[in-house]
Amino acid sequence: EHCAVILEALQNPQSNTIVSCFVIVIERYLTLFKVIVGITPAEYAVVLAFTSEEREFEVRAKFAYFEDTQELQIMPPLPVYEQPATHISKAINKYTDALPYDKLLIDVTMHLNHHIQNKDTTNIPDLHLTVTIQPPEDDSADDIEIPKPISKWVGESGLSSDYNFMVRKLSGMCDSHRDIDLALIMSFKERTRWQQPKETSVTAQTLCTSPALEYEEFIPACIKKSLKFGPVIIHSHVWIDISKVRYSVFRHGADGHFDFNSKSPDTFAEGTLYPTVQMSDVKHMLRDGANTLKGYIVSLMEGMNLEVSAIQLVRKSNPVFEPIWGAAVNQISSAIYLIAYCHYLDWRHHKYSKCK
Repeated sequence: EHCAVILEALQNPQSNTIVSCFVIVIERYLTLFKVIVGITPAEYAVVLAFTSEEREFEVRAKFAYFEDTQELQIMPPLPVYEQPATHISKAINKYTDALPYDKLLIDVTMHLNHHIQNKDTTNIPDLHLTVTIQPPEDDSADDIEIPKPISKWVGESGLSSDYNFMVRKLSGMCDSHRDIDLALIMSFKERTRWQQPKETSVTAQTLCTSPALEYEEFIPACIKKSLKFGPVIIHSHVWIDISKVRYSVFRHGADGHFDFNSKSPDTFAEGTLYPTVQMSDVKHMLRDGANTLKGYIVSLMEGMNLEVSAIQLVRKSNPVFEPIWGAAVNQISSAIYLIAYCHYLDWRHHKYSKCK
């Protein structure tokens, strides 16, 4: 029964129809997420095997399993999970492209919503940077080496999950993958907690009895600059309203462990992207992280006994990790308005599916 409920929730994360004594629906920030309790590691393994083997089964949710409490948390996907990580991905791609190493031998990839797993845990961080080495093939040998991606950066973006949940998830990943150098949290604080329109309100009655609106019909074509992050008010109802966008960056200590409670400037930096752009400390920490990544690439080249001149070329190169924060503000603003539209559709289709 546990597995059936999990699979239903993974396919319908926004649905309110899943009822069970071990499903807890929690309302945090801008949407709902489900906590399914009492899930044993064996049951979770069965679900993972099923979702991996059944190609026609579509997982439509983000999820995280905590073995210590036997909880599975399932969250509906929203555009803002990926958008804050996109400009970080662009900056790291530009940085590594400027490093003159052989990209066929060493691959650096920034994944968005990509599995990170070992024999004990499986997670899907919003941001996941991996490095994979592929030594040159020996034409005289029949076998080739299967490379293992090494995780270096992980990140979480939070709307439906709170800060402590993201820390807990990142802490588990960093403990299980000791090669990780940086962990990021991109969090969104809501000015007014979002609520669905009341069933008896004029808003609910008007939107319920009207055909479903397209994005262009729901979201105004022009807004004031001061409303980049809301409030998004449609038919006298606030669909989303963000008061702060905050970035937190953690670096492991000298012992290789992450202390997510420490605010030491040696291992922690924080900044805001909204309402004001104050990202200098975050930028410096990310630049240090990029330079550490460069040093790791050099060490891999040395381990493969590549030519000294090629290694020196990378060591002496000096690319700059430079996220474009202004562009990030505009991109995340667009994602916020898309979330408002997603809230409308989810409310209309699930809460009032009988009106379709």
